Amino acid sequence: MKQTDFNFLTMTDRVTSHMRRGMNLWENEPEIVEVIKVIEEKRSGISAMGAAESGLSGKGFTAAKDSTLDSLVTKTCKLSKKISGYAKKKGLLELIPLVDVSANSLAAGPEKKVINRCKGISELAVKHFENLGSFKVATDEIKAIDNLIAEYQNHIDNRSNTNISKSSFGEDISNNISGIRHQFDILDDLIEGFLEDGTFIREYKEARLINDFGKGKTLKNKPDTED
Repeated sequence: MKQTDFNFLTMTDRVTSHMRRGMNLWENEPEIVEVIKVIEEKRSGISAMGAAESGLSGKGFTAAKDSTLDSLVTKTCKLSKKISGYAKKKGLLELIPLVDVSANSLAAGPEKKVINRCKGISELAVKHFENLGSFKVATDEIKAIDNLIAEYQNHIDNRSNTNISKSSFGEDISNNISGIRHQFDILDDLIEGFLEDGTFIREYKEARLINDFGKGKTLKNKPDTED
């Protein structure tokens, strides 16, 4: 949420508290009762969605993804050196440039390219496996790299799903805030049109002021002041 949304919700909480304190003045006014109910329901919905959204931080995914990448690059680089030694010994000129790589060159660029480079070396290990026994290339080594590739892809997918979920929550929160604004437009008129208690009305208007953190307070209907 934006800071302006937090400011608005702070005002919302202040107004509902004021209304509850003076409930005896409006509890027999069905129109006011209905508006307050809608405001409180939407405000509760925002709190629930905000709590759920806070649990969708991508920091954990990023840390785990980075750890997986480091391990993937390290293991793939070690495998590539074994294949490179074999290719150079046998004079396989087409194979050498594909496996004579460094950790830095493997990890360079977008993550999709990193995945493809590591996957390519794993596939070369499988292709030449029957000739790599004396170079200590093992099935478990290749399998470990393939598992890391799958794990890394899983982290990417989880991050994408998190971003989609957070976007959905953000849209729902925005809709609820818009709904509360509409209800306040109605409530502003009902408070002045239905109630007679001047102190309660004045304090309601004061509660409706939105603190803009240094930019003053704003409201469509500011408290009336005497000339």
